[in-house]
Amino acid sequence: MSVNAFLRQGFIPFDEGVLSQTSRLTEVAPVLRERALAAAGAVGRPDQATFIGIGASLAALAAPVAHLSARGIPSVRLNAAQAGPFDETTTLVALSQSGRSRETVDVMRAATGRKLAVVNVTDSPMAAAADSVLTLGDLPDSLASTIGFTASAMAVSMLAETWTDGEPSPTWLSLGERLAGFLDATSAQAEEIADRLSAASIIDLVAPADQYGVAESGALLLREVTRVPAASFETRQYLHGLMESTHPSTLHVVLDGPDDGQILRALGSLGRQIVELRTGAPVVHGERTLVVPVEAHNPLEIPVFVAALLQQVALRSARARGIDPDEFLFLDTGTKLDDGE
Repeated sequence: MSVNAFLRQGFIPFDEGVLSQTSRLTEVAPVLRERALAAAGAVGRPDQATFIGIGASLAALAAPVAHLSARGIPSVRLNAAQAGPFDETTTLVALSQSGRSRETVDVMRAATGRKLAVVNVTDSPMAAAADSVLTLGDLPDSLASTIGFTASAMAVSMLAETWTDGEPSPTWLSLGERLAGFLDATSAQAEEIADRLSAASIIDLVAPADQYGVAESGALLLREVTRVPAASFETRQYLHGLMESTHPSTLHVVLDGPDDGQILRALGSLGRQIVELRTGAPVVHGERTLVVPVEAHNPLEIPVFVAALLQQVALRSARARGIDPDEFLFLDTGTKLDDGE
């Protein structure tokens, strides 16, 4: 079974991962800063970069890629199952927390240019295939990823900032403490979102293109932990017809974006259930809209804040629905490399 080597790395319970995450992010932030500096120096500032991953790892790459492209380093993010081949002119950055995602490792092994692996499990096939490695340091993680996702997003963001600004932002060093304050302040809102989720038949998560990973990772997490059908949509695409399937039993989770609140006003006029993740100015919305201000210091922090909030929601909803968040129905689907592969 190809999943055996993956499972041998060991996993902590989801609730432990959720509850311990902020303190562990505080501990790991200075270590990741030094590792990001070293990795960026080893690879050198790229003229252009391609980032690959799959699942939650792919989602964690969205904000860093947008950051780089906006600051003069053209970058793209590709699903590893659709990526390649790449030639020697491409700087390839691959993210796989386990270092065993079959599609991502295959692309890394075939690439001939500069290759940087971002992994949690240091002794892994993807790390072996890379020229340089940025490791999270074998952090204990849950099967439905908690710190594995948030620390990955932090590490790749630090890498991107080093390439554009010379070093990671110092705000990462206070993120764990600020995140803990955010989660305390939004505890009642997380409980209400969980109640709404448990009553929903489907969840639509919507985010702008530069933060699309927020919707992708959120949909994956809620599917895995609560088993409620959830899907991710980009803001402008959602306006182009995808929101027509809205239903009174749909829960809409919307990160503000380039629509100037049009999605919120349109859904609010129908009395739909909405959670507005607000990073900017207030929007006029319906009375059934729950507003959660996301108090990130910069756009690269937003995925971490939203992920931590949705992890709290997922845990509460799973408990209410009698679902074990550590029990997965489908693990051995051939997506992980076994020993010797």
